[in-house]
Amino acid sequence: MKVITWAQALPRKVIWGFAASLILLGLVLIYLGTARPMILVIDGQTYEFRTHARSVLGVLRSAGFEPSADDRVSPQLDDQVTSGAVIHLDHAFPVVIELEERSFVVNSPESSPANILAQADIRLYPGDRVWVDGYRMLDPTRVLEIQPDYMRVDRAETITLEEGDMTRVIHSAAPSLGEALWEGGVVMREGDILSPIPETRVNSSIHAALIRSRSLVINVDGVEIETRAVGPTVGDALSQSGIALVGLDYSRPSVEMLLPENGHIRIVRVQEQIQVELEPLPFDTIYQPAADLELDNLQILDPGNYGVLATRIRVRLEEGQEVGRSIEETWVAVDAEPRVLGYGTRIEVRAVDTPDGRIEYWRAVPVYATSYSPCNLGIDGCNSTTASGKELRRGMIGVIRSWYNMMRGWSVYIPGYGFATIEDIGAGMAGRHWVDLGFTDEEYESWHTWTTLYFIPPVPSLDLIPWILP
Repeated sequence: MKVITWAQALPRKVIWGFAASLILLGLVLIYLGTARPMILVIDGQTYEFRTHARSVLGVLRSAGFEPSADDRVSPQLDDQVTSGAVIHLDHAFPVVIELEERSFVVNSPESSPANILAQADIRLYPGDRVWVDGYRMLDPTRVLEIQPDYMRVDRAETITLEEGDMTRVIHSAAPSLGEALWEGGVVMREGDILSPIPETRVNSSIHAALIRSRSLVINVDGVEIETRAVGPTVGDALSQSGIALVGLDYSRPSVEMLLPENGHIRIVRVQEQIQVELEPLPFDTIYQPAADLELDNLQILDPGNYGVLATRIRVRLEEGQEVGRSIEETWVAVDAEPRVLGYGTRIEVRAVDTPDGRIEYWRAVPVYATSYSPCNLGIDGCNSTTASGKELRRGMIGVIRSWYNMMRGWSVYIPGYGFATIEDIGAGMAGRHWVDLGFTDEEYESWHTWTTLYFIPPVPSLDLIPWILP
């Protein structure tokens, strides 16, 4: 029996077709096996790719990329590549650039603002500002993660700054002078004076001047204020610090002085008060005769009233403490009313018993009695002549000059001494009526006692009588 295989059973055309397929598959496998591996970096993304292409352009096209003239390709498009080569393709994107009031579009594959601008032939200078999609780029060389759509360049202006003896030049595109100086490393402190002012718009070159303030400590109203100010004098510093001297206030140092080296200023608050002090004004005493009142007696006819003496005083206070006062005016606010005393003018002759018998008298005065003799005068030497020119002896007494002038030769009686006449002048004793009893040296007796001086009739003429004894 003849055995037939499955291959013998198939039609010849089928067998030839199957063989052709095997040959084609083999050729494909051979082709694929001979393709070289490549690494493509497309816009920062890495891909692995196998190709039979020999050039960079061929590799990119075989991978489905058709580079444009603005794209960036590395290596160059016509360069030949070998197995494992790395090919970079950065597609160019349109970027709108605004510069000095004009705008244009640049197709750029660059990923940093500085490179994009360089591709557009725009050079950046110190102080220029670069804005990307509305945000300021402090570092234009930084690589962006996303391709920008819009960029703006603000050109810097030149600022010449004078500060004391130093001049510096700053380039800045900041909108205001103050911001430009800050960017240029110029730190302004409270109290510094900048001319023109920091808010000045920078739209052209500017010449500016900066006057530095000094650190100050001002002691005012019990508080220490730390501040800064410029100006050569204390007055300038106080004005800039908003501290006013009111009225009599003053500063230490004074306002016209230069600022002190230690920076300490003290404000002394001064107040003046007007005070009126009142004090009693004593009244005078007026004497007038009282006919119904006995001699050597006084009667109050009008008690009188004290006046008021007013004194206006200006009191100076520093920091609430009195430091001085001065009298501005003194005047009599209320006049004093004199006291009126009536003195007795009625004389009565009376009698009294004494060691020398009963005597009559018309006046009796308590006195303090002392004694003297020619050589007991209380001074060096002797003198026996009285003020009346008589030789001193017992029965002559001395009184004060005012009494002597009114009573010379009058007869008196002193208990224990006897009768006498007023013939001499003595010094007297303050605060009391006084008599000095005369003796010869041989008869001298020492007297130091109170006694009564009796005036013996006849009564003198009324116009000679001292109604009020001095």
